[in-house]
Amino acid sequence: MDIGQFIKGMPKVELHAHLNGSLSTKTLIELGKLEYGESNNEFQRICESFQQKQEFTLEECFKKFPIAHALTKTKDGLRRALLSVIRDFALDNVVYLELRTTPKTTTKMSKTEYLETVFETIRLASSMYPDICVKLLPSIDRSKGIEFAKDTVHLVLKALKTHADLIKGIDLSGNPASGSFNDYTKILSEARNNNLKLALHCAEIDNDGETYEMLQFGMDRCGHGTYMSSQNLNIAKEKQIPIECCLTSNVKCGTVKSYQEHHFKNLYSSKHPVVLCTDDSGVFDTTLSEEFIIAQKTFDLKKKDLEVLSLRAVDVSFASPLEKEVMKTKICKYFYD
Repeated sequence: MDIGQFIKGMPKVELHAHLNGSLSTKTLIELGKLEYGESNNEFQRICESFQQKQEFTLEECFKKFPIAHALTKTKDGLRRALLSVIRDFALDNVVYLELRTTPKTTTKMSKTEYLETVFETIRLASSMYPDICVKLLPSIDRSKGIEFAKDTVHLVLKALKTHADLIKGIDLSGNPASGSFNDYTKILSEARNNNLKLALHCAEIDNDGETYEMLQFGMDRCGHGTYMSSQNLNIAKEKQIPIECCLTSNVKCGTVKSYQEHHFKNLYSSKHPVVLCTDDSGVFDTTLSEEFIIAQKTFDLKKKDLEVLSLRAVDVSFASPLEKEVMKTKICKYFYD
């Protein structure tokens, strides 16, 4: 078995994946046909443009987001989309998935209905795809403002009464240039005080002052960590804050010039807790297997490194102790049987 085949068969842990961004082009086309029918000329034109290309510009990649949002505005559409995403991760031998989505009001659903549909679908998926364990990190979209954030967190805290087994934390994401992080510290503290973990997009853009504020406030995991000064990186290392590295996302977005220059190399070589993730696997046309393959080729990783990365992802996940034990058993069995 070559290393690529080995990686594809490897039990993997995905800790940074956004629902709408994880809808593959193939899935968007499948869902679009169900939603709009074969005869919708505009949708057919969009589908054909996706099918004809192997590579997309960043602008074209992001054209997938409005389509994904349109396809998840109804309960049925959201259910189909979520099941498709879970199916695709399961097919990639992902055994544990922490999925992020912003509870939203659409023309067909309230925020409460949106969130309840997600819970129902994750529970349905557990019987359809029993080899993958799915948890939820509801997202605060900072581009929507602090009142939207407060409403989201209070909705999530209410849902904890019946869905504590599925809700593992809060994600802070959205346009990193929107607003000030200090606007969100009170509501994030409320979430943390109610035993929710914090997975914050941090140092996603070059904003050293805000990165410092975020690191001082504290988080359970850092999303991206791309633009960290030596001072801020030292703080992250002192606090042992795990960093979620999304290689293809960063390279295609241009926040990192190349795979060879990705900060993953420095983090991993310094033994800092770092994990490989997809971010938006559908938008950027990747899989978690592909991210591991890229890292293996680019940084000359050995099988022992792949094992270390896999077990580290388990350690820094928000899974329960029993769930972590199950995952570690699967990973060790794969590497040593």
